[in-house]
Amino acid sequence: TTLLYTIKFEAMRIRLVVVRHGQTEWNAVNRINGQGNSPLTDRGVEESRDCGKALRQVVWDTVLVSDLGRTVETLECLGLQGELEDRLRDRNFGPYNGQFYGVYAKAKMEECQRLSRRNGKVSEMRSYSGSRSSCVLTYENGTRAGSAQKHKQTNKVTNGHCKWQDNPFYRVMQTEIEPVGVERYQDLFLRIGDVIHDVSHQLSQAGEGGEANVLFVTHCSPVRMCAMVLSSYAWEEEEFPGDLRKCDIPNNSITEFIITTNEQSHAIERAQLVKLASTKHLNV
Repeated sequence: TTLLYTIKFEAMRIRLVVVRHGQTEWNAVNRINGQGNSPLTDRGVEESRDCGKALRQVVWDTVLVSDLGRTVETLECLGLQGELEDRLRDRNFGPYNGQFYGVYAKAKMEECQRLSRRNGKVSEMRSYSGSRSSCVLTYENGTRAGSAQKHKQTNKVTNGHCKWQDNPFYRVMQTEIEPVGVERYQDLFLRIGDVIHDVSHQLSQAGEGGEANVLFVTHCSPVRMCAMVLSSYAWEEEEFPGDLRKCDIPNNSITEFIITTNEQSHAIERAQLVKLASTKHLNV
């Protein structure tokens, strides 16, 4: 007699909530925190406590926090405990950590001009997150420096990871110029993507279906990157805003996603944006 066993796999539904840290002293005077650090202001402490009242209503399966001082302090104000995750750190601005944004913007412009004199011309200067500038270098033949072949977004997945060259945000990042020592956006995109994939895969593999709640306590740029990474898995284009790179991410704002994993591969199959940078929970 031959016995046949049917193994039934179930998809995992993961609720991912991403919180930006409370206001810091450098935030208050428009200086770059980056991977430097400054303590929370009184307002930052108070708003983090208000945020914690909402977050403590949830039973969290996983809480990950950037290991920088301001996010650790925020977690304490939230009244929660979590595991340190260095991949959730803010973007590293190198020599510009702690500098005013104008100093960094000037250095970025000078680097664009230097490369344009050597290789081509700066074809585009555009605003990025308010006063922060972004430049793209175009050679004389019309191609962009560092540009990748254009692909239509197809949500292809290989070994549990989306093909990032199909993500329109990632393609643009490959063309951008930064001063020496500043972490490139495409590298930040990849490390945030790795965290999301690792957590989703581990929970899906261990959970055998069902639901899980995950909380990230991190920084402005990583919050945006979470949205850009997960936009690769949207089934409908309108599920995510068209230009996530310019959206404002206030301190202590909450961004929320629903991630569905494949029942057999445990890879991310679909992502939906529930709320982006909401501050309704704050007493403002």
